[in-house]
Amino acid sequence: MTIKNTETRFGGLVIALHWLMLIVLVLVYACMELRGLATKGTDLYNNVKALHFSLGLCVIGLVALRLAIRVAAGAAPAVRPPMPTWQEVLARLMHYALYAFMIATPILGWLTLSASGKAIPFFGLEVPALVGA
Repeated sequence: MTIKNTETRFGGLVIALHWLMLIVLVLVYACMELRGLATKGTDLYNNVKALHFSLGLCVIGLVALRLAIRVAAGAAPAVRPPMPTWQEVLARLMHYALYAFMIATPILGWLTLSASGKAIPFFGLEVPALVGA
């Protein structure tokens, strides 16, 4: 699997990470939606909620990895045919907004749990709180 982007194609690792991020984000969302089907306080409810928290923390790590690989992989392939400038500007702004969303949302969830004094599960481990209760 290649890391470097070419003039016409993204590197294989960049592509794989893109789709992995999509899968994890869909699972994070699905966990919260499916949680509503279980009775509050049941094992199923608590397990789905814990999975949501764990996958949310994975998003932070995957975004950091994705940004590091983005730097290592080099420039993105050129769009053919070239877009008008206004479309390039809007595409870049949307790209930044998506990254901001993928970073801010899990951190805000972590801060919310930390401030409420609740444990922050990460696949059976407990993550330290960011702020005191």
